[in-house]
Amino acid sequence: MEKEIGWKPLPLSIKILFVVLVLWIIGSLFAIQQRYELGLPFFGQYVYGISASFMVVFLDVLAPVTFLFGLWTRKSWAPLVAYTFMTIFLINGIIALFTFSEQLGLMQILIPNIAELIFLILVYSKRKYFK
Repeated sequence: MEKEIGWKPLPLSIKILFVVLVLWIIGSLFAIQQRYELGLPFFGQYVYGISASFMVVFLDVLAPVTFLFGLWTRKSWAPLVAYTFMTIFLINGIIALFTFSEQLGLMQILIPNIAELIFLILVYSKRKYFK
């Protein structure tokens, strides 16, 4: 029996995550130029230019788009994609908390980390949706 795909079968919490990730992707696309010039922290170092742009495109655009495609089509590999890129964000945020908190500000590091942790827990709790 084929499982239903698309928007309708998504649980409400996953629909909210879906919308937030779409907005995140759009915001990231608009921020590529800013990240190119100002840089961003990545595992204890500040990266600039092409490296920063690549990080934004890969982690803020391609990984969420891949997850959203898997979510929409109920692919079994979708949670693994989410776990991978969200864990990278969380680890990077924890490292940034210790290395760049004075430079970036505590709230600018904590709020995205808390959001990513909530998203990670949400995907994990709804993993049966993908099977």
